[in-house]
Amino acid sequence: MSGGDDRKTLGGEIWEQFCESLKSAAGVLQRPELRADPRHQVAGGRYLAGLLDSALDMWLHAADRDRPDLFTVYNNWKGWSFANPDGRYQRARLRGDATYRIWGTRGSSPYLAFELSRGIWSYSKPATIQGSLSSRNMVVSPDGTYEIILSRAPRAGNWLPLEADAEWLHIREFFHDWVDDEPAQVFIERTDIDPGPPELTSTALQQRLADVAWFVEEEARLWVDYCVHMRAVQGANVLPRPTAPGGSPDDPTAASGARENEYSQGYYVLEENEALLVEFEPPPAPYWNIQIGSMWYESLDYAYRLQSYNDHQAFVGADGIFRAVLAQQDPGLPNWLDTGGFREGVVLCRFQFAERPAPQPATRVVAFADLASVVPPETPRVDQAARRQEIARRRLGVARRFR
Repeated sequence: MSGGDDRKTLGGEIWEQFCESLKSAAGVLQRPELRADPRHQVAGGRYLAGLLDSALDMWLHAADRDRPDLFTVYNNWKGWSFANPDGRYQRARLRGDATYRIWGTRGSSPYLAFELSRGIWSYSKPATIQGSLSSRNMVVSPDGTYEIILSRAPRAGNWLPLEADAEWLHIREFFHDWVDDEPAQVFIERTDIDPGPPELTSTALQQRLADVAWFVEEEARLWVDYCVHMRAVQGANVLPRPTAPGGSPDDPTAASGARENEYSQGYYVLEENEALLVEFEPPPAPYWNIQIGSMWYESLDYAYRLQSYNDHQAFVGADGIFRAVLAQQDPGLPNWLDTGGFREGVVLCRFQFAERPAPQPATRVVAFADLASVVPPETPRVDQAARRQEIARRRLGVARRFR
């Protein structure tokens, strides 16, 4: 057999091993406690595919720690780990013994942050956040440009210290107006050496594909376990008092949430003729939002359905109270969160840099037919033309963000 045939056979064996190892992720879809809602069963296959899509970037295409490549982790099709619909999340693999330069232009979004960590959200490789720098405390030149150095040795200006076991750069950017906010430009390069062009070996390929399969199965299991546990501990249709990341023993955000946020999240269960009314008085803060998602702990397609509101998009009543309505049908009221036919799922509020402790959202289940009688009489009505315009603008914003 020729050398070319040997390589083809080896590649085929590696691919077959990878496909076989992916099958274990299907076990998540068979769990009996997740079969209450048939729509979630249909969505489960798509959810795993979204995890695979992200995993291929994280553990295969951009896995070379000597040559960092920024990639977008989520979009409106892949929202695992309950990604913020207002957000653009980017990642790059790092080495703790290297030096990197990040540069670009700040843009006009309300929030941009850079975070270093090791590990990932998982049982066997839990994440540890090692340092962060946000747009509130980084130096930006008058022309809007910036530079950040990642290194072991201290540097003047914007600097993030690299620990020996650092693995990831994680970038979060949140938008108020999905169309008008100008995204930041972010670039990264390694400056201590020139590693030259990459060369992928069969051993490296086999390991990377094994990491991809591991991630899909373990990530799916982690977040499903979290949702099931949250539903059992908190009950349904309740939102707790907001806490900083990891402020609750039932909250995994110690490893995944931004340190400047306070989070309140819960689990909703609604019949077709019911709605969940969520009310709170927003604290003074440069950014806050509310979002809903599936029982897979996944944000859904927010380009075609209203799945979130932030402080810029939301209607706040004359009494200073924000009221959101979770319902399958359009109530004709502001701040409708469209469950998309899902009878159950997750709700999350985040408050960023709040000037006073974030409030505990009040919740109550009401009959859909009674909604008009439980909101203040001066609450404006939203007709179908206005609703279509609202969704069309968001769809345009999503297309701009992920083009």
